[in-house]
Amino acid sequence: MNPGDKLLQCIQAQSDLLDEFIQALEAEFAALLDNPTNLALAELTQRKNDYAQRLAQLDQDRVRILNELDQSDDAAGIDAVCAVYPELRATFDALFERAGRAGRLNQDNGQILRTFMEHNQRALDTLHSLINQDLYDARGRLPRR
Repeated sequence: MNPGDKLLQCIQAQSDLLDEFIQALEAEFAALLDNPTNLALAELTQRKNDYAQRLAQLDQDRVRILNELDQSDDAAGIDAVCAVYPELRATFDALFERAGRAGRLNQDNGQILRTFMEHNQRALDTLHSLINQDLYDARGRLPRR
């Protein structure tokens, strides 16, 4: 198999995995809007971490193949490879589009999670301030004011 074919195979594997990752991010978005439990959030995080590890491995594979072609993993290196293997251009473009979409979805989900965390922190702060007050007397009754 020539390096161009190996690179094509690698990029297609990345694109396929990004499609799965995008589906996971869309499922996470739906779950976040449905007031998820801590367990559900932990499972979603683990799933995303798994995708991130697998995508990182494919990134390393792509860099290795590009290095075999004496090119770097940047726009200039990719352009140079696509000049030799023009069939790779559409595959690279699709990969970058998917990566951009995944990044935007992940950012949006992160904003929702930050909002949940801020809300929970405010609720905890309120509870903490109430705990420091004597709400009930020793007989379990509210004090008279």
